[in-house]
Amino acid sequence: MAQLPVKIVEDITAVAGEGRAAGVSKAVLSEHGEEQTAVFRLKPGGVIESHLHSRVFDLFFGLAGCADITYEGQQGSGVARLKANVYCGMPPGVRHEVKNNSTTEDAVFILVHAPYEGYDFIPVEFRRVTK
Repeated sequence: MAQLPVKIVEDITAVAGEGRAAGVSKAVLSEHGEEQTAVFRLKPGGVIESHLHSRVFDLFFGLAGCADITYEGQQGSGVARLKANVYCGMPPGVRHEVKNNSTTEDAVFILVHAPYEGYDFIPVEFRRVTK
């Protein structure tokens, strides 16, 4: 594989992305078979609906605001508060949903999908009421 260029982003919280679902934008910073790294911005009330990945890890790094990651898996369930300087590692097979419950502030975070090759987004419902 040819060497890739170095990429530098001076202010990661200012990166603008493309609209996904209502209130959610995504800006891909890097994408290779090993990983995809993106900046997500959830407007107040924005949500990434409940889903799971069969073989991909979701690695969340909070930058600004606060998003609630509701999760449910064989090792337990709960809500992780993703705010600035918080990390959350979501393994394959864990049902999860990401929501900005603020009425005034965007939630901004970096999300790494690893590996990205074979990425899947499988919509699922939570088995228990966890919200």
